[in-house]
Amino acid sequence: MGIQNTAICNPTGKEFLSVDILNIVTASLSLIGSALTVISYIYKQVRTYRSQVKIREQQIQNTIAGGTTLITSGQFKQPQSKLPFLIFMLSVADFFTSVFIIISQSYLINNPESYSRDDTGSSKIHFSPCILFRAIIQFFFLSTFFWTTCISYYLYHQLSSPGEEKYLITIFNIISWGIPLTISLVITLTNSIVIDPTGWCEVKKPMEFSLWFLPLFLCLVVCSIYYIRLRKLFRSKFEYRLQINDRLKQLDSTISRRLTLYIIVFIICWLPDVIQHFISFFSTCTFFPLLILQNILTPSQGFWNFWVYSFTNKVVGIQKNTQGNDENKRLLS
Repeated sequence: MGIQNTAICNPTGKEFLSVDILNIVTASLSLIGSALTVISYIYKQVRTYRSQVKIREQQIQNTIAGGTTLITSGQFKQPQSKLPFLIFMLSVADFFTSVFIIISQSYLINNPESYSRDDTGSSKIHFSPCILFRAIIQFFFLSTFFWTTCISYYLYHQLSSPGEEKYLITIFNIISWGIPLTISLVITLTNSIVIDPTGWCEVKKPMEFSLWFLPLFLCLVVCSIYYIRLRKLFRSKFEYRLQINDRLKQLDSTISRRLTLYIIVFIICWLPDVIQHFISFFSTCTFFPLLILQNILTPSQGFWNFWVYSFTNKVVGIQKNTQGNDENKRLLS
């Protein structure tokens, strides 16, 4: 008897139900984490804006009182890192992914017949709640892939060849929202989303390989490459300084490790999905232990990103009190 015919490769209905519930729980944690990251970013932006307004008002008052020349903000403004904004956009994608996973899985558990019912009538394009949720979730999941890849590129670019790129954020937005939108529309309008025996909707194999597995795999590879290059570049760039100053050595090691944690989280969360899809291309086995691991890690990316965000902010706080480290300030501020 082959492994494909064993219970471990053929989960029961109750086991699939337990996976659905697990999906909701982990997505809820991700929802909380990503929401806290978004709120924290907005709060800091508002606080920074108010601080700048107060400084500006004080300058105007000093100018009027003393007759000195008013210094405009543009004369002393330092280049600001785009990393907080990129993390914010990643968290937005994580947040909406979690929202629609929770709604979708709750709908599937409570009303499976309505969830998978095709209400298209005579229309050539099939439509059901299942297909709609699958397309939306695919869009936001793909967006998290590309935002994480953009973060890995940005970190490496800023450390290897620092400089302001005028249209960089625009390019990142086009990639991270535009490509997922195009892919989601293609699989929906070509009726490539079908209902599997569990009641959940999946993309047909050819489309799944080219428009889900391949983008995910390429993003994982690119992030892994940038992670390795970042570690090597950070070590070589500060090699001399690290040899003569133990305090800076410890600080630089902490910063490089925590910045690259976003990449590590992405790789770990999505590796089981890659393995599961790779197995599915050559076998009909739905390996249940791997399915459990997949449904623990994949929806929880927003939670782990919030954990990394909290750690990174602690590093920023330390960094602001440390002199002579302009490279790290540009990456973190």
